[in-house]
Amino acid sequence: MPGIEGIKSALGKGARDRAFIGIDLTDEFSQLSFSLGEEDPRTPSLVQGKERLCIPTMLAKKYGESVWTYGEEAVEMVAANEAFPVDRLVERALDGATVEVEAVDYNPRDLLALYIRRCLSRMSPYTPLEKVAAIVISVEDPNEEMIAILNHVVKTLRLKPERVFFQSHAESAYHYIMHQSADVRAADTCVCDLRSTGLKLMIYSQNIQTKPHVVIMQERNYDNFLPEDLAGAKDPELRKAAKDREFYQILYSHIEGRRLQAAFLLGDGFEGDWMKESLKYLCKGRRVFRGNNLFSKGACYGAREKLEPSEEERGNIFLGQDKVKANIGMRVMREGREAYMAILDAGKNWYDTFRECELMLCEEERLEFIVTPLNGKDVKKVPMYLKGLPRRTRRTTRIRLRMEMMSENRVKVVVRDLGFGEIFPSSNSEWEMDFKVS
Repeated sequence: MPGIEGIKSALGKGARDRAFIGIDLTDEFSQLSFSLGEEDPRTPSLVQGKERLCIPTMLAKKYGESVWTYGEEAVEMVAANEAFPVDRLVERALDGATVEVEAVDYNPRDLLALYIRRCLSRMSPYTPLEKVAAIVISVEDPNEEMIAILNHVVKTLRLKPERVFFQSHAESAYHYIMHQSADVRAADTCVCDLRSTGLKLMIYSQNIQTKPHVVIMQERNYDNFLPEDLAGAKDPELRKAAKDREFYQILYSHIEGRRLQAAFLLGDGFEGDWMKESLKYLCKGRRVFRGNNLFSKGACYGAREKLEPSEEERGNIFLGQDKVKANIGMRVMREGREAYMAILDAGKNWYDTFRECELMLCEEERLEFIVTPLNGKDVKKVPMYLKGLPRRTRRTTRIRLRMEMMSENRVKVVVRDLGFGEIFPSSNSEWEMDFKVS
């Protein structure tokens, strides 16, 4: 994958006049936000004149016909008994089991790709996909399996892989927060996401003593705290009060004593009038926002940051769970002097982090990698032995080194003998190893 400069070059004259897309992909609802040029992201409504932003993550095949619909139209056709439903598209893709629809088997990853294709078609009134500079797909947990699925989607849709990126909901929220006014992002920030899978609390805090400034996120899940139809409760007022009290206790346990500047309440679960004491507590000296499209807008900001780093984010680095936590490099000789060569940089998503380079060996059949955590402490050296490397005269062995992250904490290294032109042909030998970053 080319570096950022290579992407900018491939795109031609910058990306200021192009579009950026952010997609929030979940099993229940998804959203698409976009930005044209340098404008703030916006989320198109499903219905003109109304703010209906969530696209049901669902497909439906019309009975007896090769007609597929998606989103709200799919929901309506299924409700009218006109189509076969296929929901839980993300879960099905992760499961991998074939989906049978009217006696025909479908690959669940292909069905997810079809859904995303239909979501992207919503951009046609605003800009053609050819003018989209970058797309970010944001998911709750971008683990190895999820990344493999998203890469399949990109390949199936024939999207240019150098223009498509993936990131977690946590990172999308970070990008959104960093693009708010200075008074909002000046201190800690809390994001509360209440959906059918439960309540997730994400608290972002900054360490301004480091350079770059490090932003970390603490996450806590409350799987049993679920959205409810309180109007249908046996005693709705008592149930509202109990839920309000429980939410207050959760908030108090995490934010009391913190220098918290702002809070964001996401999801339909926060609708209604059940929050009284908890909302009063949350608003005390803080700004509180409510909405549903923070992740898709944050993904859109993230798409722009890939190509055009902003002043708001320059000098900051986000260390989420899927980030590389240490720099990896090695000592090399440059123009007769020993120097440090960086290979992989901390702070990047592990699934976006790899490098390939060629080196000339001096004499040793051994490489040594230096792993430096962001805090600069507990630096360690990891040796790699090239057993069986053909013996040649000094400085006549070239090698190709490829290093890539396999997870947020494990790195894989592959070294190949390239020989030295016609004088010393390559032995085609390869060496492979992996090690933990921390």
